[in-house]
Amino acid sequence: MTDATPGQFAGRIPAGDPLPGAGGPTTARDADGMVEHYWDAVYRLLYRLSRDAHDSDDLTQETFLRAMERAETFQEGTNLRSWLLRIATNLFLDLCRRRKSGRAGPLESEPIDRARSPDWIIQDAELGSLLARAIATLPETARVVFVLRAQEEMSFREIGQVIGATEETARWHMLQARRALMRKLEGKV
Repeated sequence: MTDATPGQFAGRIPAGDPLPGAGGPTTARDADGMVEHYWDAVYRLLYRLSRDAHDSDDLTQETFLRAMERAETFQEGTNLRSWLLRIATNLFLDLCRRRKSGRAGPLESEPIDRARSPDWIIQDAELGSLLARAIATLPETARVVFVLRAQEEMSFREIGQVIGATEETARWHMLQARRALMRKLEGKV
């Protein structure tokens, strides 16, 4: 573990990623603000990748712990959200390698997205379940790219940063994911 403090980390947050309620780097308040500000995005990504609430909780916590431990690796001028999602993605892929399985079990229940109305959830539950099962069958990298683009609305440049590849490679993985999903969902939608 390094000797990075929350204040050191918060001081490296780019101007494009403001922390809620933080006028500038202070102490643990900045770290708490970072966690509060980015927790949902990191958790959503990990839940959609792992399809397991327990794993998502654990990996989300581990993401922020790693970010705090390795604050000195954050590069000035880069996007904090992308950096955190890359840490989260790497932790997910590490978990898959440890389990020697890239496939997760069936989804127990979809977490409620606060931005969606209950009517929408009820109307599209069957389609959502079908799509979630199809997404779960995608290869790991294609699944990560698809989730980041379709559900987290990240640019291909940001996705490339998250997966450690070029923007063009991210686009190619998205194309492959779309083609695979179209084949899997053909005649079902």
